[in-house]
Amino acid sequence: MLTVSIHSGSLDEQCHANQLAKLDIAYAKKAALADYVVALSLRNHGELAPAELLGYPRWSSSLWELVARALGKALYRDNEIPHSSKPDRRCAYATRLCASIERMTSVDRGVELGTVEILQKGAKRGLYTAEFTEDILGSRTVKFEYGCKALNPCELLLRAICWAWYGTDILGPMPALIVPAPIRLEGVDRFHLESLSEPARTGFKRFLADGELKDPEAARGLPRADSYVHFLYS
Repeated sequence: MLTVSIHSGSLDEQCHANQLAKLDIAYAKKAALADYVVALSLRNHGELAPAELLGYPRWSSSLWELVARALGKALYRDNEIPHSSKPDRRCAYATRLCASIERMTSVDRGVELGTVEILQKGAKRGLYTAEFTEDILGSRTVKFEYGCKALNPCELLLRAICWAWYGTDILGPMPALIVPAPIRLEGVDRFHLESLSEPARTGFKRFLADGELKDPEAARGLPRADSYVHFLYS
């Protein structure tokens, strides 16, 4: 399960007292096209009814992209995410907001996989800079505008991700599942490991390094195609 914690202030100030919201993203079906149950809790409002995110391609894009899809389902259900309004001098705003993604399993508790800080640096209301980091895909920074009469920190995070990954205030198309082209070698379907795009390449390399599957050719960069299928379903 992934847990996203949203706080006022900076990352080094995170604590229970300044937590604004918490988003849990748990598997309902672990597969290449996975189904998730999404649970969002808001301070002073409690937990919203769980939502479903269906058919999401695993290891296909940024974890923040997955977070944006989950937030969209929690906030808007099956409705399309509307465009946001332009900020004005009367809009509500946050000077600094942060969030982190942690992995929660029976083995790993609280392994941080990504962070973001969203800052309003200048005097203009609703003009933000968001600085994202992520385990595999590294860092990304975006400037964007967002304003509304009442500030929703989940909505602000959603818009920041949309601007960072799609250059607009709404989500783009669903990422495509990363599937390598197989080649037949000595009666076995294999593929060139370096042909995989990130984050699938690093994720699969870590999977092989765990040693669950024994495949000597994988060390030469030609793993079995069915090993990759096993990875997507694990």
